[in-house]
Amino acid sequence: MIQIPKIEKKIFFISDLHLPLRPSGTNLPPKLEHKIIAWLDAIKPQAQALFLLGDIFDFWFEYKYLVPKGGIRFQATLWEFYRAGIPVYFFLGNHDGWSIDYLTQECGVQLFRKPASITLSNKRFLVGHGDTINPTTRYKLFRKLYHSGWLQFFIRMLPPDWVYSSIDWYFTKKKGRLLYCKDTHDPPSFLEKKDFIFQYCKDQIEPFNHHEFYIFGHTHCPYIKALNDSSSYCNLGDWVSHDTYACFDGVALSLHKF
Repeated sequence: MIQIPKIEKKIFFISDLHLPLRPSGTNLPPKLEHKIIAWLDAIKPQAQALFLLGDIFDFWFEYKYLVPKGGIRFQATLWEFYRAGIPVYFFLGNHDGWSIDYLTQECGVQLFRKPASITLSNKRFLVGHGDTINPTTRYKLFRKLYHSGWLQFFIRMLPPDWVYSSIDWYFTKKKGRLLYCKDTHDPPSFLEKKDFIFQYCKDQIEPFNHHEFYIFGHTHCPYIKALNDSSSYCNLGDWVSHDTYACFDGVALSLHKF
């Protein structure tokens, strides 16, 4: 269990960056990666910890000696956080669930495969990506297949260039489907009605599973909403269209746009 008893700086949360598989092919980082690195550089002096809540990459699959080439500058920046003594906690999402140990060994990132209860400044948080919250039967079957050992074994038998190029083509074609929250002007009162993660958290707050804050991603809809007098729900949005993140200063949780 993650515990940070005393908040001396700030804790940052971000999700759904969807960094592409494909490198830029130039000496400059792609626009999205450049923007994310600029944000990381901006928060680094005031960061005590960084939480990555899933779908950081559009797709991630590790071979024994190979990983995707996209996002390498982002990975180097995470290593700089580690070197500076700033822990990075990565809660895997449905797009990067095939991470094994590369990011831990090379970037110092701590991996988590399901939502977890954490304590920051004596306040309890429930954090995760959100895809495993109230899943449909269809998604449960898909997730079971997706994480099966035999499927991963089969993919490792295929040429990496074929796997990566096929997945890159698919996600490039389906990029518009990532915009789950198409109307950025929807008020929280409307968003919560179609947010299955919000409904789950609302059902969990009483009486024995109380947390002051529930923070998730996945739906790409950035908003904060009170669950009751002592608990709040925050969806982090995304960096596909919103460029949003959350910050906890030891007392309050706030949502910001970069």
